[in-house]
Amino acid sequence: MSRLLRNVIIGLVVAVCIVSVLGWRFLSAAGYFTGIRAEVPADCTEIASVPGPEDIAIDRERGLAYVGALDWRAMMRGDKAVRGGIYVIDLKAPRDEWALAPVTPNEPADFKPHGISLYIGADGKRRLFVVNHAEAGNAIEIFDIAEDGTLAHVKSVADPLLVSPNDVVAVGPDAFYATNDHGSKGVGAQLSDLLLLRNANVVYYDGTAMRKAADMLLFPNGINVSPDGATIYVAESLGAALHVYTRDPATGALTARDYTRLGTGLDNIDVEPDGSLLIAAHPNMLAFIRHASDPKHLSPSQVVRIEPGKQGGGKAGTIYLNLGEQLSGSSVAAGYNDLMLIGNVFEKKILVCKQTKEFKSF
Repeated sequence: MSRLLRNVIIGLVVAVCIVSVLGWRFLSAAGYFTGIRAEVPADCTEIASVPGPEDIAIDRERGLAYVGALDWRAMMRGDKAVRGGIYVIDLKAPRDEWALAPVTPNEPADFKPHGISLYIGADGKRRLFVVNHAEAGNAIEIFDIAEDGTLAHVKSVADPLLVSPNDVVAVGPDAFYATNDHGSKGVGAQLSDLLLLRNANVVYYDGTAMRKAADMLLFPNGINVSPDGATIYVAESLGAALHVYTRDPATGALTARDYTRLGTGLDNIDVEPDGSLLIAAHPNMLAFIRHASDPKHLSPSQVVRIEPGKQGGGKAGTIYLNLGEQLSGSSVAAGYNDLMLIGNVFEKKILVCKQTKEFKSF
């Protein structure tokens, strides 16, 4: 055997080994090897919805649930004319009368909402912050909320740092944090996923300028803030972990404090009044990807409840888990008293389920 042929063979073997290892790492992170032994049921009813009620924010004082919705499959088909919307559910009405009422203003005309966040100031004034994937570029839209729940557009915040915004959390009348689920677009984003590169980040806007607040994240998705404003939570989808940061309210600076791997593809985070977290999740990200292109392929839905400890740590467990027949592609679980509203990325419904405090292993 010639030296050239031997080197070629060695190179091929090394290449196959590298590809195999990278493939195994990606499949493992995407939940390919995750087995679901049993479902965790909940007592649920359905609310009819427009396609893709992806995120929900609840005004518990007024009893209103804001829903950000977009026909994501139409977006994936390249329909540039598709316009999403914001809807409100009157939770004070009898349960059998709960329905989505549109409150989307005319501005901006190109409106493709993703994550949403409700801000209530000390003076009681309310604003809704919305990630917008407009054709002209990504932006965070800020709306004033009237007494009847309708919205009036205040301004758009655009910045080169908003590379691939996924979710937003408001921390002031003009200030917010937003997750960039990727550090680049197009092929670079796809390679980041396949190679599990930690090149995504969280950005902070103080009302005047935007800057990076946290980085080295792997597909950061949902983001939210603790009731006292001192802690920021960031959920990783491919990283399957929850990051906890201490927040400096004066500067907006974030300091990494804790990290918990939960072993499931985390999506949006809801923070309840007692500080507990409800996180919707995708136990099998590959099934979710298949569901995105074909609704006949079901994607398991999961809701994880976390009760943070006062000195760190805490308790975590699954309170809802379905193989996809009842709901595929859960993206948010927003708590309201002893209920939770579960949204999703593609389907035309929202589940309203009893929220148990009994944890199941996942």
